[in-house]
Amino acid sequence: MAGEVAASTNATSISTAARFNPSKSVQRHHSSHHRNSLTITVVVFSALAIASILYSFLTRQLDSKGCREIWLAPSYARISSFDSTHTRFASKYGLYLYREQGYDRLEPNGVPVLFIPGNAGSYRQVRGLAAEAAHQYYDTVTAKGSYGDGGARNLDFFTADFNEDFTAFHGRTLLDQAEYLNDAIAFILSLYKTSSYSHRSSSDFPLPRSVILIGHSMGGIVARTMLTLPNYQPDSVNTILTLSTPHVVPPATFDWDIVRIYDRINRYWRDSYSEKLVGRNPLASVALVSIAGGKLDLIVPSDYASITSLVPSSNGFTVFTSTMPNVWTGADHLAIVWCDQCRKAIVKSLLDIVDVREPTQTKFLSTRLQIFKDIFLTGLESSTQRRAPFSLVHDTLLKVQDVRSIFVDSGRRVVLRGLGKSRQPKAYLIPIPRDGGREDFFSILTDQKLEIDGKDQRVDILLCEQPQENLDTDHGAFSTVIDISKPDTRSISFPCTNSAADKVVIPASAKGTLHPYDGNTFSYIQYRLGEIARYDYIALVDSYTTSSPGFVFAEVVNNQTYRYEIEPSFIRLLGSRSQLRLPPVRSGFVEISARTAFGALVSYKLQVKPHNCDGQPELFGPLVRQFITDPNESKFFPDASEVDISFYGSSPFVPLTYRPGVNNNLKLQMWIDPTCERPQDVHLSVDIIGSFGSLVMRYRTACAALPLVITAIVLLIQFNIYDSEGVFVSFGSALEIFIRRALPILMLVSTIFIIILSYLMPASTLPFLEPEDQLSVNGPSTGPVYRYIRYNNMFLGLSDPQMSFLGPLFFTIASGMCIAVYYTVVTILLFVANSAEWFQNLDLTRRRTRSRLLSYFWVENQRERLYVNNNGIAAGAKAIFAGACSTITAFYFSVLSGSRRLLTTFILLISVLAYVPYQFAFVVGFIVHINTCIKALRIQTSMRSQNGQFNMNFSNFAISILMLMIWVLPINIPVLIVWVHNLSVRWNTAFSSHHNLLSIMPIVLLVERMITGKMIPRMTGRFQIITKILLIYLIIYACLHGILNAYWLHYIVNIFSFWLFIVYLDLGADRVMFGMNLRNCFDGKFDKRP
Repeated sequence: MAGEVAASTNATSISTAARFNPSKSVQRHHSSHHRNSLTITVVVFSALAIASILYSFLTRQLDSKGCREIWLAPSYARISSFDSTHTRFASKYGLYLYREQGYDRLEPNGVPVLFIPGNAGSYRQVRGLAAEAAHQYYDTVTAKGSYGDGGARNLDFFTADFNEDFTAFHGRTLLDQAEYLNDAIAFILSLYKTSSYSHRSSSDFPLPRSVILIGHSMGGIVARTMLTLPNYQPDSVNTILTLSTPHVVPPATFDWDIVRIYDRINRYWRDSYSEKLVGRNPLASVALVSIAGGKLDLIVPSDYASITSLVPSSNGFTVFTSTMPNVWTGADHLAIVWCDQCRKAIVKSLLDIVDVREPTQTKFLSTRLQIFKDIFLTGLESSTQRRAPFSLVHDTLLKVQDVRSIFVDSGRRVVLRGLGKSRQPKAYLIPIPRDGGREDFFSILTDQKLEIDGKDQRVDILLCEQPQENLDTDHGAFSTVIDISKPDTRSISFPCTNSAADKVVIPASAKGTLHPYDGNTFSYIQYRLGEIARYDYIALVDSYTTSSPGFVFAEVVNNQTYRYEIEPSFIRLLGSRSQLRLPPVRSGFVEISARTAFGALVSYKLQVKPHNCDGQPELFGPLVRQFITDPNESKFFPDASEVDISFYGSSPFVPLTYRPGVNNNLKLQMWIDPTCERPQDVHLSVDIIGSFGSLVMRYRTACAALPLVITAIVLLIQFNIYDSEGVFVSFGSALEIFIRRALPILMLVSTIFIIILSYLMPASTLPFLEPEDQLSVNGPSTGPVYRYIRYNNMFLGLSDPQMSFLGPLFFTIASGMCIAVYYTVVTILLFVANSAEWFQNLDLTRRRTRSRLLSYFWVENQRERLYVNNNGIAAGAKAIFAGACSTITAFYFSVLSGSRRLLTTFILLISVLAYVPYQFAFVVGFIVHINTCIKALRIQTSMRSQNGQFNMNFSNFAISILMLMIWVLPINIPVLIVWVHNLSVRWNTAFSSHHNLLSIMPIVLLVERMITGKMIPRMTGRFQIITKILLIYLIIYACLHGILNAYWLHYIVNIFSFWLFIVYLDLGADRVMFGMNLRNCFDGKFDKRP
């Protein structure tokens, strides 16, 4: 039945021509089959593409879930004194204080921390972090005294109950939460001034003047918004941690307020670090750290968590949970707040930055940032500051016997298989080469834990100078003395610095290791020779006195021989894989740079071929680290043989930030056992199917924007035919014309446009400077460099011309979606129409009336077939037919009187103005228009039973408008959900936004006009030109900005609806329902002569 409706207009013209020109009929029959086959091809291709994307998203390139579960004893104390005298949102929101049972006392007595839940989040999500904070402080800090600087204190976790508000959908709600939390901070700080709450152990410590903020999801945006509002108390916030927060791009762009708020706060944060505000920067002391969960987060794309374009590296950074030492796993959107490994690292960092001796309750900004980097980053970053090489004092004295065998030849690697074999401590002194390049480095890898204050049986890595005489060892000059000399032999003493402070903990890799978070770890140390030029030896001390399993591997790595590059382009990698063969004699540490791999939309497969070592056991299995430098994303793959590679590099719609000479492409670091002198093959190829899944998270909004483009083009085709021929073809027929003629052009234009944008995207200098990351011998360089930003916020947000094929792909998918939705909608509408017709036929009176009305059409059709020559009779037939049309229209539509329609419309619009959002009126209009389409189809099917070639202009027009509204509906639903949610929590205060009558009145008026069943008149001249201009504007805007600014699509459709309403009024809307030229009602014409 849906197919009949879609092809009805063509059926009329083909049937008429068939009686006079059979050959032309056959030709059109073949043409129709060709169009149908082309349409089916597009639908099948779209279905396969969508299925492949979803299959890839759900099954390919998935990170393993390694978060451990937790057990808690939570309790929540509502602070009822924070009432309407302190905030106007007291009746809607609530403030709680978390207390861990058995640890925390009821009153707050520590450092205040405020947890902000995200979109539809619960205040109870704080329990994972708060409970861990209590356990770490009371079990570790208090019991063991591990924080000896005197500034340590427990954390008081406050949390806000937002009744699970939808902040991602509604900007006004986000602002309300930010305003409420600023009021809450003022109240929280006042608690510590009240004697009943002041239980701090020493009155010498200043009272808190700031609060640490932790925001989950949209809670992070709320936290950043707080600092921009008028009721924010200056310096009341100086540390913000965000978890899975979309900082740069709103996750849903259906609300104008959300987009505006994002633009405003991001501009505020960027401008605050501008050179013009140096010394007056309101955010100068604020540290912002963004933690992302990676591919397991299926709610917020982790690309959006990057803050590189918002703050300089001196004030914050972005890190992934897979990067954090001893975490090494991704986290989904909810798990990131309770993941055991992740919360331990977060809480440790918070306890480390606390210093209650300061009014801010935290250490200075630079110290805070360094603590965060030490805990959250791998330590393998080029910007990592080494401690031991720049230590001003020696902490370890090494005394060894004067035996030349302990010295290792310069340039020779040291391999210890098994420890304590000599049953006594032993040292190995490796001379630091003086003829090597300053960028060459010394690399040490061991499966032993390197600790400064560990047990006696351990491995130590020391940086030592030349031996000296008369070293003072009796007055505490050295904190540690390692004496492995024999009493009866001459000994020599080396002043040394223990390098354990510079160790990097990486996952252990052995045969059968599946995941990096399985538990065991390696210790890795790396020094550039330029950094340790002041020292003469690197000492490896094996202090074990019994034989123990383990290994130590140390070598000097040449800067020119450990780096490799993979050059093939993305296009070449599509058809084949890139192979790299590592030589038999090589270093144990290798770095591979894939210079063409920098886009987040492409996933790869890495294969590390195993080698045969002739039965010799390997020291460790191949360990691979994939990483990019900005943001700080790393993944480790132990015992690597075949690895899925996906990363968050250059991402759609995320501003591209870079510094001159810095390449943010994919890099691979590999630790491979070099003692097995066999070639090692490494293969890298594109995972085509696995790459499809990356499109889902980035282009969810495109499911509404791009089909709207296709719908607007189809409407343009329909109006062109209608205005020229008087026939408003069906949406399906016009869609076939679009696929045959316009779709290839659209695909070509989109391809060219993406290529042009990738080279011509606007670039500007960010308003802040920062030092280079490169380390010199004397420490970090302080030379400022400019950071640049490129905006890729148009169309698909692509910056890589090699991704230009995505334009044609998305437009083809959008065409298939339009076809599928159209036929689905028509089928449902016809089913409802036929069902209603069947039920009404049970009423004998209505059935007889309908039969008498339809007899008019049958009689006039027979008269026309007799070719009546009398003009008077022909004119009479026309009059009878027109009367029949008007009568049957009234019979089916049962239109309300004009005054009653006006009253209903007026009540709806007044409701929008007073209380309900205009999205509610849109949904009401959408439902009413569905009813209009059903009635039009009922008339259409009734008349087709009398004459198979009856014109169906109005029903085609009504369904086309319905298709337009279908793609706008998802843009309006989210705000409506927020309004309904507010009703459910008994928050009856009207929205302060979304009450603009002009945002919905044209759509309501157009729907009201179409209730009468009257067809829009044909247009000529300026009316026709304006209609085309509006549709072309909708097409262009939806293409360029529809994904990032979906809310504006509603406004454009609203403007277009206003224009159609004007056309109804100005061009005479009193035509009968089908608006056809009566000469075209039947196969022939009334005035045709035989």
